[in-house]
Amino acid sequence: MASMLEIVTEAKIAASRSLDRARRAAFRSREATSPDALARVIENDIIPQLLVAHREGAAPLSPAITGNATIPAGFSDRFAAATLTEEVGPLMAQVEALMQGGVDIETLYLDLLAPAARQLGTWWDEDACDFVDVTMGLWRLQEIVRALSALVPGTTAPPSAERRALFSPAPGEQHGLGAMIVEEFFRRAGWQTWSAPALDEGELVALAAGRSFDLIGLTVSVERHVAALARSIAAVRRASRNPQVLIMVGGRVFTERPGLAFEIGADGTASDGQRAVQVANDLMTTQVLRMPLSGGAPPSN
Repeated sequence: MASMLEIVTEAKIAASRSLDRARRAAFRSREATSPDALARVIENDIIPQLLVAHREGAAPLSPAITGNATIPAGFSDRFAAATLTEEVGPLMAQVEALMQGGVDIETLYLDLLAPAARQLGTWWDEDACDFVDVTMGLWRLQEIVRALSALVPGTTAPPSAERRALFSPAPGEQHGLGAMIVEEFFRRAGWQTWSAPALDEGELVALAAGRSFDLIGLTVSVERHVAALARSIAAVRRASRNPQVLIMVGGRVFTERPGLAFEIGADGTASDGQRAVQVANDLMTTQVLRMPLSGGAPPSN
């Protein structure tokens, strides 16, 4: 069975060729330079070839040593820069080296991957790198999150304590790394979790209507999407199969302005995935205490 490094090495040539084709196609005309057009190039050309190369014969990573070591100062910024030029194998080797040095999974999520993703977003906002570079960097970070997920399966909650959560980028968003990282914290804490790709409002409402979730978490990376999110949250509440559903939001804009979450109708926000689990558990406990004695549990699937 091939190791992840071997698999990614085999994919590297195909990936770089695909990226070259993507750049030529993306910048051939002014119309093609729009984010949507570039996203289609990446989705239809680059990522499928990488996925095929990664999935054939992929093996789980070896168990890692965990401890209380910290991420070195400036490492996350350098790691973010590396995601723009290096493939998943070399990037994962850096992550494994940190783990062997005593850095635990939570620290990797909170102090390496999340800051690296934020840095990519900042470079995109500042026009320091193009959409293709940022998207490929975020995709590589997502692959690392998936690999780490295979390392630590998380805890299993008893059936009576199962809590269901859906995580998705907010409508209009194109990147789902933030939602993926938050989902991992909930999964490891014993929640049953579902993840969705970038959805429009109608698709999100349909998901909420089709299954009873205790919590729906939405992430925002672009501030202009916040105003429309208030309408989406209201629509989700009206359609939700669970009338008591909790809705949390996250992203840089809410970290800087936490009160904005309540202004748009959400129940809470948190600065990172670890804190999000704590806030969600507190909200769930408060909700149970407020339920009338005759109240039943929310409808299940």
